[in-house]
Amino acid sequence: MKNSIKILLLLLAVTLTTTNNFSMNTLYLNMNSRCTLGNVLLNNITSFEITETVQEVSSTAKLTIPKAYGKIGQQPILELLKVGNPVLIELGYNGVYAVEFEGFISEIEAEAPLVIHCDDRMFPYKQNNWVKSYANATLRQVLTDLFKDLKIDCPDVNLGKLQIDNASSFNVIQELQNNHGLFSRIMGNVLKVGLAYDFADKSRTHTYNMQKNVKGNDLAYKRKEDLQMRFKAVAHHSNGKKTTVTVGSNHPNASERSLNFAGDFTEKELEQKAKACMAKVSYDGYTGSITGIGTPQTQAGDCLQIIDVTMPEREGTYMIETVEKTYNDSGFSRKNTLSYKI
Repeated sequence: MKNSIKILLLLLAVTLTTTNNFSMNTLYLNMNSRCTLGNVLLNNITSFEITETVQEVSSTAKLTIPKAYGKIGQQPILELLKVGNPVLIELGYNGVYAVEFEGFISEIEAEAPLVIHCDDRMFPYKQNNWVKSYANATLRQVLTDLFKDLKIDCPDVNLGKLQIDNASSFNVIQELQNNHGLFSRIMGNVLKVGLAYDFADKSRTHTYNMQKNVKGNDLAYKRKEDLQMRFKAVAHHSNGKKTTVTVGSNHPNASERSLNFAGDFTEKELEQKAKACMAKVSYDGYTGSITGIGTPQTQAGDCLQIIDVTMPEREGTYMIETVEKTYNDSGFSRKNTLSYKI
């Protein structure tokens, strides 16, 4: 019997020492959550889902509250919450918390368990309405006028003549983003807006080691000679006219992306911009997504360095286009979708 126990202990020891570093590193991580909804503080939540992307100016979240919170004291929790209440969600491990979402309650589902829908700090800017005209607008001027409570971080872009007819601040910036090849995100009290292929925040570079802190991935390795893509760049002149230049593959099945620029660019200048964007996506490297645990705290617009000991030639740094955060009984994870290579 004693020999059998020794054999079992030996097998357990071997299993633990041969388990990959990811399993060993996560073995001692205890998840914790803290959520403030208006004046209500909840010390745990059932689940939390959020998708943030630089392609959309606003992020939304879905929060599920445990049945145990049917009442706070003697008062039903539904009587304490209302649309428009501020929201702060903090998640982490081993008693350490990090802010994962700031915003406002946008919808309350009166069900059990209680589900709360939230908008980020763009929520109040969806409620207002503007009627405004500019003879020769700049991006900074428009954003400063429409988002007075936020600090603006953006390049000098000429938008030309601009008319706003009964549109919210959110609607205006989303249209500008779609029409002028822009990415955006809100970080704290700062609204950052920039050209799509020059948006990566290199000061926030995180590292994923394929052999250590990666839960899974659907990455595909591609070579630039296999890329079948072209860019159609359009310059929107201040007089209302347009100049169009196309660069890249002439293959009939090639995918085509549109780039919109505001300004009186010549064909040569426009071609240079289109080729610069083409160079961002024409590389030897990964496409797809890679999933890690709750840390490091990756965000859309950050950079992600991928380390691969078994295939070091495939290492590289990429801009993160989208982050899908999931917190539930199965764990805390971040699915990062890659954009261009840095």
